[in-house]
Amino acid sequence: MGRRRKLKPKTYELEIESLSHEGRGIAHLDEKVIFVSGALPGETVIAERAFSRAKFEEADVSKVLVASPKRITPKCCVFGICGGCSFQHLSGTDQIDAKGKWLKDAFEQQAKTEPKNWLEPLQTQAWGYRRKARLGVRFVAKKDKVLVGFREKKSGWIANMDRCEVLHPSIGEHLVALGNAIEKLSIKSQVPQLEVAVAENNTVLILRHLEPLSVKDEQILLDCAKDLDIIFYTQSGGEETVKPLEKSVNLTYSHPEHNIEMAFLPTDFTQVNFKLNQKMINLALSLLELNGGDEVIDLFCGLGNFTLPIARYAKHVVGVEGDSGLIERAKENAQRNDIQNADFYKADLFKEVAGFEWFRGKKYNKALIDPARSGAIEIVELLAKLGVERLVYVSCNPATLARDTARLIKIGYKLESAGVMDMFPQTAHVESIALFTK
Repeated sequence: MGRRRKLKPKTYELEIESLSHEGRGIAHLDEKVIFVSGALPGETVIAERAFSRAKFEEADVSKVLVASPKRITPKCCVFGICGGCSFQHLSGTDQIDAKGKWLKDAFEQQAKTEPKNWLEPLQTQAWGYRRKARLGVRFVAKKDKVLVGFREKKSGWIANMDRCEVLHPSIGEHLVALGNAIEKLSIKSQVPQLEVAVAENNTVLILRHLEPLSVKDEQILLDCAKDLDIIFYTQSGGEETVKPLEKSVNLTYSHPEHNIEMAFLPTDFTQVNFKLNQKMINLALSLLELNGGDEVIDLFCGLGNFTLPIARYAKHVVGVEGDSGLIERAKENAQRNDIQNADFYKADLFKEVAGFEWFRGKKYNKALIDPARSGAIEIVELLAKLGVERLVYVSCNPATLARDTARLIKIGYKLESAGVMDMFPQTAHVESIALFTK
């Protein structure tokens, strides 16, 4: 990506026509497309140019002249500055409607199709839901203050925020206290970030530090942890250097309807929204229509988030994942929950897998895949070879889901159902789920 050159100030009045897939208003001016942050369809706004290219420009709203009836007052006082949220000026219902439209557009434009049945959107709490996050930390010498929070839009600076409305309250309500504690450290200018991991039973913060902590520094953090009822871990280098400041703790979340408790490490990938995750699991199980004779494969299984609930209702399930640590945790979670009909294997699913035990000569009549944003185009080719007749695809990127849908249709699958799930309210992130049958 080229460097953004410094632009001369430019202000323009714009009529907003539609909403982009990143949640920005779209306008046209002088044969250019203008993407306007903070604008909604139907509005007339004054906007300040922020970026320019030959065919498009980016701008930020400075004044709304004619407001959309859908516009609401953002809950957060730094909305528009902080890069953590992009949708607080739109109600939760309108947010999920927009995300549903983006998914529909992706299917139509890239796969030339749409599902036979649109699923009802899944939503839960709109605020205080986020349990995993990476927060920036910065000592600002001019203010003699340590800031803790998300970074500003289009900037490396930390937003000056007292609280965060989307973070779980155990962290979101204590940003100032965390900043005050770090400010007392001898290495306050050498702490660049905090990694958040909030379980159902404990809250962990991993403090990244570029210089060693003194004994006094450690006591400052322990006192802060006691006051806020959190646990500090520290990280001096790569992920292998993450360790508890005082003692390690168990982190867990649950699938209560399926009598499952999942244990995880602070560095493990877990869904950020536990309540939505529970709804998502229930929907996936319903779409799979599991019975006691099913052989199921769960690709990109992580620590068994879907695999273990599936095991409660299928004959046998295999989970495959590329991260060896997650596979170990998945096996431990199976033992923890007395699940004996689940097996887990490590494999890079973007490379040749024909020689693996779980693939060679095996047949699975049902499958679930939950890939990263890049999708699973290499994997969908394998599904027919494995005998999969019913597939649930969970996606965090409508574009790659639609691309993979086109390929699935080409090799003989039908898109039966699809819908969106609001895993990240107040943001333009779209989580979706789709059912395919052979």
